[in-house]
Amino acid sequence: MSYPIPNLQGKDLELTLVIKNSQFIANLRHTDGRSECDVHLNDMRKKYPDASHHCWAVVAAAPKDSTHYGLSDAGEPSGTAGKPMLQVLSHCGIGEVSVVVCRYFGGTKLGTGGLVKAYSDAVKLVVDACPTTLKRQLSEVTLTCPYDLSGRIEHLCQKHDAEIKQRGYTNDLTLTLAIPTANISLLATDLGPMPAVDLEVPTA
Repeated sequence: MSYPIPNLQGKDLELTLVIKNSQFIANLRHTDGRSECDVHLNDMRKKYPDASHHCWAVVAAAPKDSTHYGLSDAGEPSGTAGKPMLQVLSHCGIGEVSVVVCRYFGGTKLGTGGLVKAYSDAVKLVVDACPTTLKRQLSEVTLTCPYDLSGRIEHLCQKHDAEIKQRGYTNDLTLTLAIPTANISLLATDLGPMPAVDLEVPTA
């Protein structure tokens, strides 16, 4: 399985939407798991302690894995913040992402419809600006081959995006590879015609 994730080099992406003097500060972070979302929320509460609300939504794993979704209205009227935020987040195709929207009330009530639109737009604003990179599921495999095939083997590793994590030198060359799971069968097919090559794939 592969899917886009935020590519922020460990930083947050933060943008502000102003509607009728209310500020909606949307902060997006790469969050791999719900516990990291909790850290994100606590960080925003510390950063903006006087905000009237700290609403949030998270897609903590693959984009379509709803078991790792989460949301909170954080005191806003029910259904006006967390739900529309998650609606945008869960449909943007990005995984391992959380957004916290810190609201500073500007003195004018927006109504339930206005709040839904404001929180949705705040998330859209920061999601649209978020650079992404592709996350691919990796497996660790072991490959053993005669030394005279090492050049061809390393070429095939590059072809199939297999990173050589470790080399072992005994009677044969042993390579420990980290390879995208989807590419294992392709590598095995290319290795098939080669004599004395053993590809060991650990069972789950």
